[in-house]
Amino acid sequence: MNRNAKFFLTALLLALFGFINGSNLKAQNAFDSLTEQAKLKILRNVNHFTFRFYVDSYYNMTFGGETDTSNVVPFSSNCPVHDQIRMNVAALELYYESSSVRGKLALQYGDAPNLLADPEVNFIKNLRQANFGFRLWKELWIDFGYMFNPVGYESSWTVLNRISTVTIGGYFEPGSVLGTKLSYKFSEKFNMGLMIGNPYSLAYGKNTHMAGMIFLNYKPMDKLQFTYNNFFGNQALKTAKLKNDILYNNLIVTYLPFKGFELVGQVDLAAQTNSGRWPDTTKTAYMYSGFLQCSYAFERHLRGSVKYELFHDPDGFLSGVYSFDGKVHGLLTHGLTLGFEYKPIEIGFMRLEYRYLFANPGNKVFYSNTSDELQSLIFTTGVRF
Repeated sequence: MNRNAKFFLTALLLALFGFINGSNLKAQNAFDSLTEQAKLKILRNVNHFTFRFYVDSYYNMTFGGETDTSNVVPFSSNCPVHDQIRMNVAALELYYESSSVRGKLALQYGDAPNLLADPEVNFIKNLRQANFGFRLWKELWIDFGYMFNPVGYESSWTVLNRISTVTIGGYFEPGSVLGTKLSYKFSEKFNMGLMIGNPYSLAYGKNTHMAGMIFLNYKPMDKLQFTYNNFFGNQALKTAKLKNDILYNNLIVTYLPFKGFELVGQVDLAAQTNSGRWPDTTKTAYMYSGFLQCSYAFERHLRGSVKYELFHDPDGFLSGVYSFDGKVHGLLTHGLTLGFEYKPIEIGFMRLEYRYLFANPGNKVFYSNTSDELQSLIFTTGVRF
């Protein structure tokens, strides 16, 4: 936090303290003494706070979309509106961390939170994080509130990605969770945890059943890290007679073979009972997705990236089904994205990306269900400090 922000917060807290407690102090000496103690305590606590501000804008230009009657790109976790200059996210973040207590509050506005929130839980769209936690013992923590689901490497905040846009597989990953988390850091190389709560996202937010999540992070060496996350629980409507028990597995590998080069691979595999597909509606449905991403920093301000993605939901339990050739199919897509980033300053970025997506012939999920292909040129820029 910069000096001006610290000064402002200190003055605000001191003024509030004096207003609340001034009428209860019976002597000027006592007031002065307590005020000095309060000053020291407040100053110590201010050092535990971190404030951040983030905003990013974009222009998503699609090619050949003259027949498109919708201005929203399908399966977009960010930069969703095409052929317009738009604001993806504007956010304020507040963090508190001490040796025994921590808390996070992040409020967000823009296209990404507006379109990712399920209409039935629209109240959550502007809340990115709101949680607090306590240290129970050594490196054992317990947290409560609205928290990120650990599944997935990509973020709807473009600044947190090497390539701004998120894969279609990332769009269907479980969203944030309102619940509790228990985590333990065994060493600098290994930590793990358990979460229990209700997920809020387009793909999973239409019920009030509780879900469980397990996450493990292992870093055998500085240049290599393995992450495993899962998501499990009944995702059927509360009134449904049959259960839709789902198990979503997520594996992420990050490798930094040499300075400036970064390689990331992710694989997701999910299964759900009682898929609803005819003729056997009780059968288990499966899906898999993943991506491989390479990026290289040519120098301090320049970086190039490339990403290949795959999403296959043959039974359509996440993405829905499509009828063509006299048969019913789930969604199958491939994609390739090339990106170039320039950072004029440390806290800001500018990116230009070309994205090509194509679906299984006959899916016709792009350009208002008229095409199996989508091509986009995307410009994003933002600051976070």
